Amino acid sequence: MGRRVRAAFPALLLLAAVIPLRQTSAQEVDFDKIDKFESLVTGTLRVGDPAKTIVDDGQRHFVILTIWDADADTKIYWTSTNGDVRTTVMPGRGVQTFQIAGQFKLQAVGEPSREIKYGYVVLGLKN
Repeated sequence: MGRRVRAAFPALLLLAAVIPLRQTSAQEVDFDKIDKFESLVTGTLRVGDPAKTIVDDGQRHFVILTIWDADADTKIYWTSTNGDVRTTVMPGRGVQTFQIAGQFKLQAVGEPSREIKYGYVVLGLKN
């Protein structure tokens, strides 16, 4: 695992530790399969905005998603590593991890004028 990957984990863990979260979910991951750090980003999505594409490259990734402020739900469109196209809804704040195969999008859903604030880490997985 590269230096940037090791540096990103403490930042994400600190964020998860200081923010009281309602929902936490995780997939088991073998950290030896992590190949590289790709991105660490924060942002805001508003209800009515089109889905925000995070990953759409056909490659395998591990995504750690944190919703730290939300008055809307987060709809997540993703493709699992076995090729299943899935949709997950995160109500309110939370942390979830995903092992994906090339597609990962976020969309705020709910009443108009609502939004979500999020952060994510994308790590490449070895084939």
